[in-house]
Amino acid sequence: MKALLTITLLVQSFCLFAQKVTISIFNDTRLNTILLTPMQGSYNLMFADTIVTVKPNQIIYISRQGDSVLVRDENCSYGLYSRVTLVGNSGDDVFRLKPVIPAKPARLYDDNITFYVEYDRLMAVNVIDTEKYIAAVVLAEAGPGKEDELYKAQALLVRTYTLTHTTKHQSEGFNLCDEEHCQAYKGRTEKFQDILDAVMDVKGLIVVDSLNRPITAAFHANCGGQTANSEDVWISELPYLRSVRDPYCTSARNARWERTIPITEWKKFLAAQGVDTAQATRNDMNFNPKNRPRFYPVMGINIPVTAVRKHFRLRSAWFSVNVAKTEVRLSGRGYGHGVGMCQDGALAMAQKGWDYEQIIKYYFKGVSIVDVSKVAIDKDKVDSLKLQPFEAVETLPFLNFIP
Repeated sequence: MKALLTITLLVQSFCLFAQKVTISIFNDTRLNTILLTPMQGSYNLMFADTIVTVKPNQIIYISRQGDSVLVRDENCSYGLYSRVTLVGNSGDDVFRLKPVIPAKPARLYDDNITFYVEYDRLMAVNVIDTEKYIAAVVLAEAGPGKEDELYKAQALLVRTYTLTHTTKHQSEGFNLCDEEHCQAYKGRTEKFQDILDAVMDVKGLIVVDSLNRPITAAFHANCGGQTANSEDVWISELPYLRSVRDPYCTSARNARWERTIPITEWKKFLAAQGVDTAQATRNDMNFNPKNRPRFYPVMGINIPVTAVRKHFRLRSAWFSVNVAKTEVRLSGRGYGHGVGMCQDGALAMAQKGWDYEQIIKYYFKGVSIVDVSKVAIDKDKVDSLKLQPFEAVETLPFLNFIP
């Protein structure tokens, strides 16, 4: 709680330009040493009662030593401190982080960063304007060079998630982290400004249901031609997460997939589900659904397709089964859980001239787009569906389409 109080005070002090959120970055890494370089704007380095002005491109070494943070540059050591913070002064400040121990690629981030030692590692918490954070998540989830209306629709979902999850890591001293169980967040790139402009066009807007409650803002890469009902994937039924036909995504590269599994592995899985595989024929195991299925039926046993997907790590839970002598061939459709907004479909809609509101209301039934100031957000109820990690925002990395 001490770390939380300190972060809270820092956030309050950084509110000169806009509302901030705190994001633990490189959260899945046990950081020990990181290089910090101001790239744009005007920065001060703060530790204890000392404030040091740092120049653009000046390299600062931040290292863990026991429970303290060592600060030095190429010329001198500033000493050991419990906390070290880089504070931007212009409102348009950008810095670079390059983990050294362990080594990781460098990334660019906006606004401010604070370092301290906790959980047996060097913590790096980005204190960033909420809209800039949302734009960076949109970049990570949707990729660069897309349509503005797609970015706006994606921003509405990212903002809805962000503002309803700001207490997710409260006990650890920050709002959210950069892992996918929060939202993918990898900083900014040179294409960032175009996305930020689109995000600012829908600043402060979120998506709510018919009772004016923020929705579960689910999205996925490709639905394969039909989205899924929420209860088909997560048990709970929500009126706005209804299955819809989506002809817009079917020509995208992720609309179809193939997978071959040895028949021995397939039968082993079926046996674990209670199927008498010794009696099962090929016809018993073959499966060719015309619509997005909920179950894979084998000899009177309905196996949830989500269980098949999870066990074999399939791209989606919509597949047909063709059993041969030594293997099982799966022909699948889509990529992701299939609930909510299909990103490939939304992109095609935007290319055809649909606006962000039309896109949102196509995938989410009976919803409204409102200013967050008109909504009472209950942060104690993070997810109405009690989603597990990776489920609500299951998308493809835009630089790597191999699962």
